[in-house]
Amino acid sequence: MNLENRVWVDKQTPRAYRALLATAKEVRAAAEAAGLDRRLVELVNLRVSQLNGCSHCLDVHYRAALRAGATEQEIAVLSGWRRGGPYSPRDRAALALAEVTALLPDEAALEREYALAREHLSDDQMSVVVWVATTIGAFNRVSIMSKHPVRAHKEEATMTDLAETKVARNAEQNRYEIYYGGELAGFTEYIERENDTDFVHTEIDKAFGGKGLGSTLAKEALDDVVARGGTITAHCPFIKAFVDKHPEYDPHVVCKGIQR
Repeated sequence: MNLENRVWVDKQTPRAYRALLATAKEVRAAAEAAGLDRRLVELVNLRVSQLNGCSHCLDVHYRAALRAGATEQEIAVLSGWRRGGPYSPRDRAALALAEVTALLPDEAALEREYALAREHLSDDQMSVVVWVATTIGAFNRVSIMSKHPVRAHKEEATMTDLAETKVARNAEQNRYEIYYGGELAGFTEYIERENDTDFVHTEIDKAFGGKGLGSTLAKEALDDVVARGGTITAHCPFIKAFVDKHPEYDPHVVCKGIQR
């Protein structure tokens, strides 16, 4: 794949991209205030990215949806949600509204889906779903036109290990924590400055060494920042080394895809 002939528009016009990131952050806050859980927001992100064929955003929001509580089945059958699947009436209303926002069909189809959404969503929730679909659509276009790459993720743990591993964001202590078998195994600390997450220190308990938990922690933490529309600064040597080995994060990293 030749990436050299594409302009990375997020890097070329960074102030506009930062404004888009800030808009996405406001939309997520509005979703929470309106009572739309993160799981449904991520399902909308995935469905619109499917419609637009954005592989980069699908890669990011697949993992974000899992972290938000979506099941593998909900994600697997999402493209066929109209024909079945484990979705609530509100899920279906939101997905229908997101689709017409993304596709802008004829007026009859738009009115039909809008009326369905009205039966299950409040005015605030209707507005939020339209905004979620609009912002992810913008990110889809940025990634597609820039040809942001999607690289294979190296499997660094067995399926048993994955089942025993969990990464969680501890906002009160400004860190991401990784648990193995229910025990705290390590963490990466960060400082938040507006929309930027600056990783400053990472530790993995020696008792949990040799399981690839540091890389798992770094990947999950960075994916969460990206899914939340934030930018990444890597002052922590471990996180910096991880980012340097994984250029798929470059569009979101300060001094790489993001210029200050």
